[in-house]
Amino acid sequence: MKIRGRLIVAFLIMTVFPLCAGAVSFHRTVQMQADTIISYYSADPGDYEAYGFISNPVQVLYKITSRDFKTISSIAEKNPDRLLDKDTIYSITKTLAGRDTFIIIRYNNDEFYIGNKECYDKMPVLPYFTEYRESNNYISLDTENSLLIRGKDFYFTDKTEGQFYLVTDLSKLMPYWRNSLRDLMACFLAIIVITGTILILWLYHSIVKPLDILHIATMQIGAGNLDSPVRVTSSDEIGELCRDFEEMRIRLKSILEERIQYEQNTRDMMGSISHDLKTPLTAIKGYAEGLLDGVASTPGKQEKYLKTIIAKAVDMTYLVDELSLFAKIEQNALPYNFTVLDIGEYFNDCIDEIAFDLESHGIKVDYENNTDAGTLITADPEQLKRVINNITSNSVKYMDKKGGSVRIKISNVIPPPVSPPLYRQINEDGTDVLPPKVQEEFIQVEISDNGPGISKMDLPFIFDRFYRADASRNSSKGGSGLGLAIVQKIISDHNGKIWAESTTGKGTSVYFTLKKKT
Repeated sequence: MKIRGRLIVAFLIMTVFPLCAGAVSFHRTVQMQADTIISYYSADPGDYEAYGFISNPVQVLYKITSRDFKTISSIAEKNPDRLLDKDTIYSITKTLAGRDTFIIIRYNNDEFYIGNKECYDKMPVLPYFTEYRESNNYISLDTENSLLIRGKDFYFTDKTEGQFYLVTDLSKLMPYWRNSLRDLMACFLAIIVITGTILILWLYHSIVKPLDILHIATMQIGAGNLDSPVRVTSSDEIGELCRDFEEMRIRLKSILEERIQYEQNTRDMMGSISHDLKTPLTAIKGYAEGLLDGVASTPGKQEKYLKTIIAKAVDMTYLVDELSLFAKIEQNALPYNFTVLDIGEYFNDCIDEIAFDLESHGIKVDYENNTDAGTLITADPEQLKRVINNITSNSVKYMDKKGGSVRIKISNVIPPPVSPPLYRQINEDGTDVLPPKVQEEFIQVEISDNGPGISKMDLPFIFDRFYRADASRNSSKGGSGLGLAIVQKIISDHNGKIWAESTTGKGTSVYFTLKKKT
């Protein structure tokens, strides 16, 4: 709402709201008063109008015991001898006591029963039987003692004169009635205060507060703090200004964060590269100096030195290639050539290629395909092969026992409703459950080995770039620490998920999913 509209609304609130709220408060107060009297004295709601308590209170006082009076009058007219029965009288007294009312019964001008002796002693003298009293009814209001007295003359079945008086204590009603005016005045005062408070708070939150927020945000940005958002609380001119200011802050923060992240990534990469290149460079330098200094004096030794230099140069070439590939993937500059592949045919060819290399290292390959014939996926064959090679090369690199084995299993799965964890530690007792299973839109590839496994401490970080589970980066196992990071990125670009689970001393399993072509 624009500022002009707010001013119009403020005027309407200041004038219309107090009138409406005052009318509602007046009605509710009067109605509550009526409901309280009707409920407390069991009056007949049909005998009253809510505003009758204001316009004609005397008539209301005369009617509040009408229901009880009619009930007892009916007994006196139809079966008067019941008013001499103790059980009947006690039942009537018990009912009336909850309404501050009691009954007096006379038999031949003698008090046969008095429901409340203490209150009776304060009462004025009650008139005796007279057959000339109009309608044989009597009503009186004792203002001194706040008592409403209603009576009736009748005859018992033996023609003996009888009377009953219904006495109601109004002492609790009168203060309530006097307080009604005070309540109404308090309501009107509260309405005025609430109206003023609402206007002040509304104008403050809609105009003054946004300006304060904008002022504080300007000072924070000037001091270099871009983390505090500018909250938009309105849609007026000030709100539009706040939104523009917030968009500017977000753009500035994004630019600054990208710059900081770029600088941090550059430092991390340079540090990792220098560390990983230092070992092969040192070896090349040492063996080359050995050749120059004549340390390798025999042809066999010289050949060994040259082979070592070549091997270290190959390691450096592999590391540089890995870094180049990772940089392209991180910048989304690696071109993918997605094609439709028959999963069975593709993995059959892939297993044939890697089996020879694995078996040359004394590692047995087990392959199992549980998918249906003709199952198709959409993937880049070269990059998918890189994923398999990187995972299996880790198994070869860290295998610490003879009779090693690598198992590749392909199966249909139902993808989990949320991304599975990148790792899961399996207890030795085998009680841990597998990741959640899913709908038949994905195939799952499991590559497991019986190597040394990965410790619980290292497992959460194996997909981080430059991370190696070795205690030292100078481990004789070598490697760039980028293999699984590249694998994770490729699988992510294929809209799949990847995670690992491992048991120390028993082996490691890496799982990834690929979406079927539907």
